[in-house]
Amino acid sequence: MNVTRKSLIAGVTAAGLLVGGAGVAAAATGSSSPSTSSPSTSNASALLASVSSGGSPAGVAVAGGASLSAIQARVDARVAKVIATLTTAQTKVDASTKLTAAQKTTIDGDIATMITDLGTIKSDVDGATTRADLKSVRPMIKTLRGDVKQLRGDVKTIRQSARTPSSTNT
Repeated sequence: MNVTRKSLIAGVTAAGLLVGGAGVAAAATGSSSPSTSSPSTSNASALLASVSSGGSPAGVAVAGGASLSAIQARVDARVAKVIATLTTAQTKVDASTKLTAAQKTTIDGDIATMITDLGTIKSDVDGATTRADLKSVRPMIKTLRGDVKQLRGDVKTIRQSARTPSSTNT
């Protein structure tokens, strides 16, 4: 594998992890969309769907004994892991000698947007005190999914351009 391929694979892997992170955040909001729920998040969806809407944040319990603060801790850990992965991918993309400056800028922009969106989701989930507060994160998760699709599309375009010979070099 060459550096370009590794960088792009790292980006796609980061995007996959990001979708998993969005699935956890979606689970925290009670979303049960099958397209975003993986086996690891489907249990979380079931668990989080039964959040009661009373008491203090630490006292809000869901089936299985998890509290709102435990949900927030899980989302925080997942977001931190995904941000670390995205940062690593961004470093690899920047160090790549096989990508053009424009390609690097495109991927860096996509990753930076996702990191910003993850930070917003994290702060919204951390500030939640009720199930309704968690549900308010859903629009941001949809935005994040769009960012992931954008990154995947950009990576696909870059791969396709690398495979086809340039007609301007004749």
